[in-house]
Amino acid sequence: MGIGRHAVVAALVLAVAVAVLVAVGRWEQGRGVRHEEQGMAQIAGIIGPLESPSLSGYRVLPGMDCLTYRRGSNALALELCADPAGRVVETIDRRRPDRRIFSLRYDRSSSNLRVDRALVDRLLRRMGAAS
Repeated sequence: MGIGRHAVVAALVLAVAVAVLVAVGRWEQGRGVRHEEQGMAQIAGIIGPLESPSLSGYRVLPGMDCLTYRRGSNALALELCADPAGRVVETIDRRRPDRRIFSLRYDRSSSNLRVDRALVDRLLRRMGAAS
């Protein structure tokens, strides 16, 4: 009988530990998503309108397309990448040697930051990207 009681207590302790780990993991994931999204929003704000005269190039990648923006002599200083739904999934700031990359490529659906995908497609076509 004593062994059965110990097994029940051990199972309960294990269940509580797993529940705590799941809760901590979800909290950490949410915190990480917020950090990445705030960084992407900051860089998008620096870029300004997507049709900016500083638009200098693009990258077409599986699952996302990126627009690059010039700052000074650096034609690739800033970059904003959007998925087919218009969610911003990555931004890069290359204005300093220690470039800043904010990304939700690993969890695109968690990005609440959006751009006009039709505008992105028009800009890509204007620059010669195949659709």
